[in-house]
Amino acid sequence: MEVKKRLVHKDEKLSQFAQRFQRLEEAHARQSQEEEEEWRLTKFDARHHQHQPQYCFNFVKLPSFSGSNDPSLYLEWEAKVEHLFHVYKVTEDQKVRLASLVFLDYANQWWQQTVLDIGLNKRPTVVSWYDLKACMHARFVPPPYRKELLLKLQRLHQGPRTVDEYFKDLETTLTKINMHDNEESKIARFVSGLRREIQDIIELYEYSSLEKVVHQGGITTFEENNIKKYS
Repeated sequence: MEVKKRLVHKDEKLSQFAQRFQRLEEAHARQSQEEEEEWRLTKFDARHHQHQPQYCFNFVKLPSFSGSNDPSLYLEWEAKVEHLFHVYKVTEDQKVRLASLVFLDYANQWWQQTVLDIGLNKRPTVVSWYDLKACMHARFVPPPYRKELLLKLQRLHQGPRTVDEYFKDLETTLTKINMHDNEESKIARFVSGLRREIQDIIELYEYSSLEKVVHQGGITTFEENNIKKYS
């Protein structure tokens, strides 16, 4: 009887030891898995930062967009977002995701439906900021508004304004239309709208950039005002 008790006690001890050993093995396996995962993430992060600029996008605070029916509000939002992208040097693959995060109300509903349509091949994919802008222009900038801006652009002249005021109006209108002229076309468009007396002087020179033309136009206006003042 005593021998039987000792055998039973021994079996219990062995069973407890086996259970403890199993728990230790499980704990060790979990620890190894966690260490491996941590190493993998660290390695990925190191590789990622070797190829990406060191910018923290947590600090990019984009204005929200609710899907207003007023085209000017959308275009104002677009201009602000584009400026922030430039300032923070946001990479192209981040722009669509960052912009879509600030969609609210109807804009968010519209974007969710757009993503669904893309998945069903009803729309072309949106992979860049340029694609997203084109998509949003089609929805939030109706053709009559764009036509009105194009007519304004055709009729845009300096008139009684300063060269700088005229330039800012031209630049704002081009941005709203989403027109990407090359530098030569911008210069030709700008010069054609200047007052005749300023045009005559500007056309005597060759310019490599629009900024230099604007600067020369300002100098010409200043000199003309001085001549009129003291004549």
